[in-house]
Amino acid sequence: MTRPSSHTVSIVIDGHEVRGWTEYSISSSIIDPVDTFSMTMPWNRAAWDLLRNDRPVHVKIDGITVLRGLLDDRDSPADDDVITVSGRCRVGRLVQESASSFAYQGLSLTQLIAKLAAPWFTTITLSNARNRKVLRGRGRKAVAGEEPVRVDPRKDGLLAEPGQMRWEIIERLLNQAGMLAWSAGDGTELIVGKPNYDQEPQWRFFRPAPGSRRMAEGNVSIGVKDSTADRYSRIVVVGSGRGTVTNYGAAVASRYGEAKDNPGTAEGTGGDFTEPKRLVMQLPVQSTQEAQANAERELRRRKAQGEVITVRAPLHGQLVGGTYRTIFCPDTLASVECERTGRRGAYLVTTCRYSSSREGGERTDMDLVPKGTELST
Repeated sequence: MTRPSSHTVSIVIDGHEVRGWTEYSISSSIIDPVDTFSMTMPWNRAAWDLLRNDRPVHVKIDGITVLRGLLDDRDSPADDDVITVSGRCRVGRLVQESASSFAYQGLSLTQLIAKLAAPWFTTITLSNARNRKVLRGRGRKAVAGEEPVRVDPRKDGLLAEPGQMRWEIIERLLNQAGMLAWSAGDGTELIVGKPNYDQEPQWRFFRPAPGSRRMAEGNVSIGVKDSTADRYSRIVVVGSGRGTVTNYGAAVASRYGEAKDNPGTAEGTGGDFTEPKRLVMQLPVQSTQEAQANAERELRRRKAQGEVITVRAPLHGQLVGGTYRTIFCPDTLASVECERTGRRGAYLVTTCRYSSSREGGERTDMDLVPKGTELST
């Protein structure tokens, strides 16, 4: 038996809005570059004629555009009278298209990314404030402080090599700057920056323990994953840079930096690691300070995988004041309490997966990391 829908999910294509989707999966994230969608509806010839490949689309939930991109595939299988379509946001083109070769010299990070992202994105913005406000819809919105972005121009004159994909170069630049980039839900901007931890929690997620006196307060299921699989107790960066007539020899050939999970021990053990686990990276660096910064950035990037909270919530948002439903979205904070595991605190939503099926109804699966976690590509 198909459950009645609480949300209106649609695709707008060539000025027409296609509704009636019985199953869908829509993913939006600030850490995965490409947002995706896959949707299924009963066979409809008019819809089939509209849903042509490589056409611009807006994917909407309750009238809010959560993804703007292109339709990649449409399928009408032989054994079922349905239409299934799938596609990606416009970052998908940056991932698959080769970049033109041009000099990087003298351009800022935003100027470089603007050249690589055109024509798919004409605006590069350093704030996610507008996007966050649009995605959350009409409900009460938590107050956010200043967007935590600082962009420095690059000084070296690298060149985009023939055959390199646009996003490959953008990702390398972002990694050096310790930043992320993601598409605004409505596709009008490519946002460059970091998560905004200077905001009030927008959501409250609570999972009671078995037999808890607070069972009635439970509103989601919560999973907790701790991992050291891809982390290291000690990361060492060694490398060399381009010498000059006044700066050459051993100082250029052996630049060194290191970072430890526990700075108080020789191998970084005593915190999350009981035994040493080392990673040595060889990178082209211009100074020992750059080597040190790279080691610390790599340690923080991997540490972001150390604690991940997963939340499964009914529907695609929470009621605020009993009136409007505010849509879940990434780059928002949540107050999380898992009575079962004892985890409690403020967490950042990094990924939302909106889905609906005939059996399970509508739900949103979210990935969250502790507030303050250093995220980068």
